[in-house]
Amino acid sequence: MNLDFFAVASNLVSLFALIAVGYIVLKSGVLKAEASAHFSSLLLKVTLPCTIFVSLVSREYDPSFVRDGITIVIAGIIVFIVMLYSSRAIAYALGVPEGCRGVWAFVSTYSNSGFMGFPIALALLGTEGLALSVMLNISFNITLYTLGTFEIIRDNPDHDSSGFDLKSIIFSNINIATVLSLIAYFGRVKIPSVVMMPLNYLSGITTPLSMIMIGMALGRSKASNIFSDVHAWTATAMRLIVWPLVIMGVLKLFTLSENPLVGAVMILINAMPGASVTTVLCEMYHGNVDFAARTMLIQNIMCMVTIPLVCMMM
Repeated sequence: MNLDFFAVASNLVSLFALIAVGYIVLKSGVLKAEASAHFSSLLLKVTLPCTIFVSLVSREYDPSFVRDGITIVIAGIIVFIVMLYSSRAIAYALGVPEGCRGVWAFVSTYSNSGFMGFPIALALLGTEGLALSVMLNISFNITLYTLGTFEIIRDNPDHDSSGFDLKSIIFSNINIATVLSLIAYFGRVKIPSVVMMPLNYLSGITTPLSMIMIGMALGRSKASNIFSDVHAWTATAMRLIVWPLVIMGVLKLFTLSENPLVGAVMILINAMPGASVTTVLCEMYHGNVDFAARTMLIQNIMCMVTIPLVCMMM
């Protein structure tokens, strides 16, 4: 698959323009920083689940898509496990200190797939690309909230992991929407237009809202004293450059599917900055919150350069 350079560039410029809008409205006082929490709740609990549901149920049943979906789930589990434990070993080799290695490995492995990856996949790869991204997110959740979370807990061996709220993770709106959409898709359930129309309207809000929220997050972040953290930069390089290039190279040697979108989704989702849940999990399990916040800020700034470069290489 060859992505049209000008189409990709145009879409990315539009997305980053929305990020700039979020930054400006916060800095100018049009919106207060507190608004971000309400937008986040709207995005994660309403518009993003609608986007996921629509991306699958609006598709005609296609056995080849089923094969591609199963392929990307299995490949995703393998890729995330390899990235996580390779990152842990690399962190040790690079001299990342104890108390940071788990977060370093976590933020090097897991990308912001839902909050940023889904909207960009929809904008660049269309509804089929988004549907495959949803399938990849199954692998993402399976490994992130088990092996990945354990890496963060390892940074604080004195912390009791009994507070891990697995139930709230399993029954999140995003996962419920994923399960319902899979049932509707495989069951070939016809959703009435009176239901699909409002779902489509809500789905349309997801991309602009998520980009504006990223801009607001950048606007309220303090950049002082963060750019001298060498380990934050090495984690950024792993997340935004090394792993996307490694996956790209492996996919040139091994073809996952005749459908080029399968490989494109694997590369694009893994080109996103670190998972937005990183700092939340660090807070919950007493991980290194400061290091996570510094790394996330650098990654969210640098991805504006690296994502277009990865797309051009695709």
